Amino acid sequence: MQSLANEKSALSALLSGRPLVWLVCGLVLFGGGGLTLLLSEAVRSAEEEQLRERFNLAAGERISRIQERLDGQLRELDAVRRFFSNSRVVTSSEFQGFVEPLLGDTLVYSWVPRVAGAEREAFEARARSEGLKGFGIRDLKDGALVPSPRRDEYFPIYYSVASRLDQVPVGMDMASSPERRAALSKAQRIQGVAVTERLRLIGVVEREASGVVLAAPVHWSSPPGDTDLRGFVVSVMSLNLEMEAAIAPRSLESLVMRVSDVSDEGHEQLIYQSGEAVDSDLLQRRVVPFADRQYLLEVLPSAAFLAGSPFSTADLVGISGLAFTLLLAGYLLLLLNQRQHALTLVAERTLELRQREHELQQSEERWSFALDGAGHGVWDWEPQSGRIFLSRGWKTMLGYAEEDVADSTESRYRLIHPQDQPLARAELERHLRGASAVYQSQHRMLHKDGRWIWVLDRGRVVERNKEGLPLRMIGTQTDISSSKAVELQLAIAHGQLRGLLNAATQVAIIGTDLRGAILQFNVGAERMFGYRALEMIGRHPVVLHLENEVRERCRELGQRLGRAVPDFQAYMEEVTADGHYDEREWTFLRRDGSRLTCSLILTGVRDERDVPVGYLGVALDVTERKQVQQALEARDRLLEKLSARVPGMIYQFRMGPDGRFSFPYTSAGIHQVFEVDAERVREDANGLLARVHPEDLERVQSSIRRSAEQLAQWREDFRVLLPRQGLRWLRGESVPERSEDGGTLWHGYISDITGLKLVEQELRALSVTDALTGVYNRRYFQERLELEIARAERREGPLALVMLDVDHFKQINDCHGHEAGDRVLKSLCERVGERLRRIDVLCRLGGEEFVVLCPDTNVEQAAALAQALWQAMGRDPVAGVGQVTASFGCAGWREGETADDLLRRVDAAVYAAKQGGRNQIRIAD
Repeated sequence: MQSLANEKSALSALLSGRPLVWLVCGLVLFGGGGLTLLLSEAVRSAEEEQLRERFNLAAGERISRIQERLDGQLRELDAVRRFFSNSRVVTSSEFQGFVEPLLGDTLVYSWVPRVAGAEREAFEARARSEGLKGFGIRDLKDGALVPSPRRDEYFPIYYSVASRLDQVPVGMDMASSPERRAALSKAQRIQGVAVTERLRLIGVVEREASGVVLAAPVHWSSPPGDTDLRGFVVSVMSLNLEMEAAIAPRSLESLVMRVSDVSDEGHEQLIYQSGEAVDSDLLQRRVVPFADRQYLLEVLPSAAFLAGSPFSTADLVGISGLAFTLLLAGYLLLLLNQRQHALTLVAERTLELRQREHELQQSEERWSFALDGAGHGVWDWEPQSGRIFLSRGWKTMLGYAEEDVADSTESRYRLIHPQDQPLARAELERHLRGASAVYQSQHRMLHKDGRWIWVLDRGRVVERNKEGLPLRMIGTQTDISSSKAVELQLAIAHGQLRGLLNAATQVAIIGTDLRGAILQFNVGAERMFGYRALEMIGRHPVVLHLENEVRERCRELGQRLGRAVPDFQAYMEEVTADGHYDEREWTFLRRDGSRLTCSLILTGVRDERDVPVGYLGVALDVTERKQVQQALEARDRLLEKLSARVPGMIYQFRMGPDGRFSFPYTSAGIHQVFEVDAERVREDANGLLARVHPEDLERVQSSIRRSAEQLAQWREDFRVLLPRQGLRWLRGESVPERSEDGGTLWHGYISDITGLKLVEQELRALSVTDALTGVYNRRYFQERLELEIARAERREGPLALVMLDVDHFKQINDCHGHEAGDRVLKSLCERVGERLRRIDVLCRLGGEEFVVLCPDTNVEQAAALAQALWQAMGRDPVAGVGQVTASFGCAGWREGETADDLLRRVDAAVYAAKQGGRNQIRIAD
């Protein structure tokens, strides 16, 4: 009764503890909310700093790209200026051939010569004779071209090459527009490139109509003087096109680019803006010089750049944290309430159980006898008195008759194996002290036939006195020898299996039951995943996998099977059904949070009746192999990226043992260099070789075979004929190596050297051409004369010379100026050139002295040619000078005569004509 009263007072104490539950929930809510706010603010600050860094990086790249394109415009215009500075005469076709490769986003390149007012009519007539029909110098007024009034000088557009304009106003005087006139004046004054302010361009679509004009002066001499201005090279650039070309299309949507002209202090002119900006403290500015002007480049964020998801990461962190705090508080409240309720129920049930305890004790005694009848030995012991009862079943279990064993503790302990007695006594003492609820011991006992059998001895104290000392204890004893034998065999087999599994330290082996609970976790798995076996036994292996990867693999398997695969357990069941196994790479999550990639073989485990009993997974770490593979792939991508940006073509060229050509590898540059597809020439190079110029094909193939025979470096310059680009010069270099099959493999590079070849041809032409008149110079005459004399010595035809010297040329220079003298020499060359045959060669020996080399011509025919040239000289006066005459001399080559001897004789004939009164023809002796 006293015990029942104590139980009731404990129940009242439990019911009075409910306010404490609400206090704990409030503390959880307050702490969780504060921690969530701090974490949210930290994430928000990190997001803002990341946005600022991303903006600064993108804006800096944008400004640098625009600056590079503006510098490129200046370099290209300077190249055109140097082309004119290095050439005394530039034809329209030469100008077009030089400028067309430079046209990209530039709208127009033009040559604007300086024309004096007195030379206007002659200049217009010469332009019309060169094919410019209706050419005239005009002014731009109200959007229309009208004839220009008389001025001291003009700057008309003469040569022009355009890429996007409908038509170029050829003949328009650049000085007729104030903006363009100011740019020309400034360019001449600073001896450099001058840029106009933003202009409205003519003949351009509305989007490209805003632009600027760049002008660079060209002089007759170097260094330039004040009065030797030759003209200007001019380019027209659309600001909209140039800015948009420097910005990737996707970038146009994220950042706003604003360009202003700040060349004039205190005055800022907006010349380009890519979109609408939004209010933000993100801004990057840079002043970029462009020739004589200063452009302010500003980059601002657009709404698209600043826009993100409706909720930022900080908001999501705050919402998630608050939600988690509320859930935790609710869960804690529910848990504490359930605990209070459970304790109350336990206390109530305890009161009822106390009342039925006496009835249960009697029932337990009857149950003990029932166990004894079922083959279990029963013993009943009174520790205080020492009396013990051993049932018949207890004795017969050991093979003894009832009278063979006395009912005493000494007899009982005497039958226990000496090695097992200490452990059995210790377990009994623990229970008697109340340290264990039930006494239980497995030990060996002596059978009557002398063998030891294993028994399971169990019991409990059923009665104690007021001091807590045990008064009565009842127990049972069961023969477990057979189960111990099986257990021993299983232990041996398990030990062998575990030793085998743990020996595989480089392979993770995980065994589970049919529910997925881990039963086996070897040493290799411990090393690979960082968990101890005791931590993983009983857990599901899905904890080692990435959730999103498991979800994706289940979705893929479900699509293949045509039914849903909800989780990893279902995945294991499907892939191991019907004795199949699954092998693929998985990403595993280690205990320290790191990840590794493994090749996992997943298979089912079956018993001797072929019934599934579990699953077995064998994982091999392939992280290093994947890293090596990724590094190789990254290297290949880098090689492709680098080769794609190289201005040429990187290749492997192979000549097989049968002489067939192929390109096992080519970079992306093959499309630009040869205008063919890489797949087309991978097995057969004939499609590419067909592009080689017919005159160079045999030489190229011979050099390839020679390089293969000698294993020497191959280097060759050759021409190709391309469908789109036309004639181009290429240079190839490669190093050969011998293949195992007897073929040869070259590794090399091919680049386009058309520009270099054009410069070489131009330099060659300049080296053999007179800069003033455009005819061949003395150097070329000497070389050609030697060749023609050698040909005449081989009896391949006669040879003659016609030499002429302008009469009174010094007086022309003194009276009319050197410019008039230059005009006389040019006019003479034009009139003489009209009378010559295609095989005749006109050369300027120096000053006012010229000579005509006449192959296959005897002295009589040369005299007839001199007569025709003398008549052409006297036909029309030279503008600004009047009638101009010349003295002629003719000489035919004699056998055995050297070039100096022949030249000396024809020079003597000219001298004789001079002495005879000039303006006449003499034939050498």
